[in-house]
Amino acid sequence: MEATQPEKAATSLADSSTESLAVKAPIDVGKFEFGSYGRVGIASDLRGGVGREANIVGYGTRIDEDSYAELELRREDVFMDKIKSKVVATLAFFPPFFHFSGDEAQAIAIRNLYAQATYGDWNLWAGSRMYRGDDIYLLDWWPLDNQNTVGGGFGYQAGDTTFAFHVGQNLLDNPYQSETVPSPTPFGLGATNVTQVDRPRTIETFKITRFLRNNSNHRYLESDKAGFKFILYGEAHEISAGVYENTSGATQNPPSIAYPADSGWMLGTELAYWTGERDTFTQLFFRYAHGLAAYNPLQVPASFALNYTTGGSSEALVALGGNLELGSFGLLYGAYLRSFRDGDPSATTTQKFDEGTVVLRPQLFIGDHWGIAAEGSYQAKRFAVLDPETDHPLTAAEWRGGLIPYFSPSGRGSYKRPQFRLIYAVTSRNAAAKELYAPGDVFAQRNIEHYAGLGVEWWFNSSSYP
Repeated sequence: MEATQPEKAATSLADSSTESLAVKAPIDVGKFEFGSYGRVGIASDLRGGVGREANIVGYGTRIDEDSYAELELRREDVFMDKIKSKVVATLAFFPPFFHFSGDEAQAIAIRNLYAQATYGDWNLWAGSRMYRGDDIYLLDWWPLDNQNTVGGGFGYQAGDTTFAFHVGQNLLDNPYQSETVPSPTPFGLGATNVTQVDRPRTIETFKITRFLRNNSNHRYLESDKAGFKFILYGEAHEISAGVYENTSGATQNPPSIAYPADSGWMLGTELAYWTGERDTFTQLFFRYAHGLAAYNPLQVPASFALNYTTGGSSEALVALGGNLELGSFGLLYGAYLRSFRDGDPSATTTQKFDEGTVVLRPQLFIGDHWGIAAEGSYQAKRFAVLDPETDHPLTAAEWRGGLIPYFSPSGRGSYKRPQFRLIYAVTSRNAAAKELYAPGDVFAQRNIEHYAGLGVEWWFNSSSYP
């Protein structure tokens, strides 16, 4: 899976308009739009090798993340008063790029391929879509809603309150969800493949968003630019039963596994505040998930309860993110605490853990187009297993720091792009953190890691990251 995707700029918190979706324009007004997100970079470990990402938690700092890019083509039309539509197609490009593989077959994925229509205050969409809310930029992470499904949904806007519902599916090419086995053809010689396991995960989501800001009837805040946003969000996950047959001949795997139907749910909230001045905002997230919903829909659960379900699994987290800009000073920040428990009845397992991180990126804006940022972070992960070296719970931890001088053609600000960067980062890991890597990995042998590189990041005119 790619590093999670680019972030919404802070202004998206303020730009979510409460105006009616009705459009008054001439009939059949249409246009094509192009948008993109991308980051491309090269780095060294200062020991003759390529610089590598060195996080040990699920959502670590993005200072050394891999290259990634998206290209979006969009058609927008206004047909008549109150009715408009758009068709969105987004291609994503995953590393390693050709220059670091020599393979002409670049990894490409369709991230968006959907159509959306609006009628007054209603909207309707269907297709393949990255369906997301707000992110924490420094962690490149969407703590609440981040769906990648083929499905559809609808929404309604009533003044300062919006409602949205979505249902979709995904199916991983893995025996847990999908398997084909050879079977004799009904007529003639030979065999044909038939579907043995067909277990798509179905996901339903709902979201209620309430804005609180000054309007013609009420004055809540001193500034007309400032405001609050409250979100209530939920998910339901279901997967059908299926029987996996081991046809590989591998004796270490069971001959068959009867997976029963499984399900789960998640409930979360977000509270956000923005000043309306220079992308200054803060966000606070809470989330609790149970059963199947505790696992990323694009990953196979690593362990199960005795009946091969995810029953008993849970995830609880709290996260914080934001940005502050005052004069020539800026501060991006992000943090989270997460507790995960799998459904395995064993009390000693790496699938029961607590983890968290905190990252700060203060920066100095030099004039309108130059700047230098300093980043510092701490991350730790404590497992429900004993460390053989200390006979205490295995607790991996590391400190990370870095300097990022940059050039910003579009002006000063934490979210101005494109941004051309030089990056130096250093990571200091404890002994337990080294134990997370295979013995032959240099990360298992070194206490200190260096990362020195250059890169660029951009985003503009994208449906997924307004």
